[in-house]
Amino acid sequence: MKIAHISDLHWLDLSGASPFEFLNKRLTGGFNLLAGRARKHTKDAVRNALETIAAQHCDHLIVTGDLTNLALSGEFLGVKKLLNAYFDDERMTIVPGNHDFYTRESAHARRFETLIYGKAGARIGDLDIQNEGTSWPFVRLVGDVAVIGLNSAQPRPWFVATGRLGTAQIEALTRAFAHPEIQSRFKIVALHHHLFQVVRTPGECWRHLDDRKAFLDVCAQGKCDLIVHGHNHDFTQKRYGDVVISEAGSCSVSRFERDPRAGKFNIYEIVGHKLMAVQTWRYASGAYALWKTTSPGAFECVGPDVHTENSGG
Repeated sequence: MKIAHISDLHWLDLSGASPFEFLNKRLTGGFNLLAGRARKHTKDAVRNALETIAAQHCDHLIVTGDLTNLALSGEFLGVKKLLNAYFDDERMTIVPGNHDFYTRESAHARRFETLIYGKAGARIGDLDIQNEGTSWPFVRLVGDVAVIGLNSAQPRPWFVATGRLGTAQIEALTRAFAHPEIQSRFKIVALHHHLFQVVRTPGECWRHLDDRKAFLDVCAQGKCDLIVHGHNHDFTQKRYGDVVISEAGSCSVSRFERDPRAGKFNIYEIVGHKLMAVQTWRYASGAYALWKTTSPGAFECVGPDVHTENSGG
């Protein structure tokens, strides 16, 4: 089975947006777009990623957040239309990123759930494991694979991009790992925020997953096989005990100053209950091409204290 993984599409569409919608945190996001972000993240790179994935005959697509730039309705509608041109809803697992919950208004309106899944506060997926009144977590059963989708995104103050799962969602994840339909499958957990310090600056405490220690402990105890995430726009592959942790990078990046920030996506080859290989595809010269194939045994092993470095939370 082939599972494709893209992240951080940052789809921009200002059509229909009112100037009043920018009288909040979107003001700083708009300045970032004018300063170059809109030229760095392009729709052509996202389309080419999806075309390449479709040509590889992948069975399922996981999208780990930041589908939009500013959580505007036009952005959600545009990116969902593009995704559905290549994968129908039953062949996708999509979780939100901080840009998809960019403002309190967009979170309160449950714009992500309504425009991506067509529902809010209702059951998504194949098993009833959600907390009542929410859509998180949810499960997709894809043959011998169970994909568990989490929401680490919350509206945050200006210049802050931290994530949090919360006690209720982590407890529901614990119950999910104990479910017989999940126990018997290869287990993938998808969320947006990263788990290990990558950017070694004081500002890292404004970007990470606050409760990552509790989350990692539950994944290790529940015998999770693979955690996939985005957020950093970088390329990282690690092992935490027996749990493989893989970042997709940003599939929309078409201009970059250093190679780790080039546009990327991953394809995971799963046979039975084992991850056999990770293909990483890289964007260069206007198209995606296979960059490297990695054996999970070659991933960097990280110890139990790594996720507490410079935690700030």
